[in-house]
Amino acid sequence: MAEELLMLAVLEQAFADLDGTCPAIRADSEAYFLAYDADSSPFSLDAVCAQFHLSPSAIRGEVRKRLRRREAARQKSLAHAA
Repeated sequence: MAEELLMLAVLEQAFADLDGTCPAIRADSEAYFLAYDADSSPFSLDAVCAQFHLSPSAIRGEVRKRLRRREAARQKSLAHAA
């Protein structure tokens, strides 16, 4: 039970970090979501998803959409600033 709570906390923090203000932490969060490393850690996205019967590919797809929207907003902001 405690390990499951920790797994959920890791996933929740990774989502929070994805929208954080620190570029290094955001990059770590992106790497967490986009890495395909099911055997490397009991807290990898693949392992957490397996534990809770979630789809890692669906989560990765949503993260990629979020990253594309962020980049589009950044590009739009840069275009308006120029």
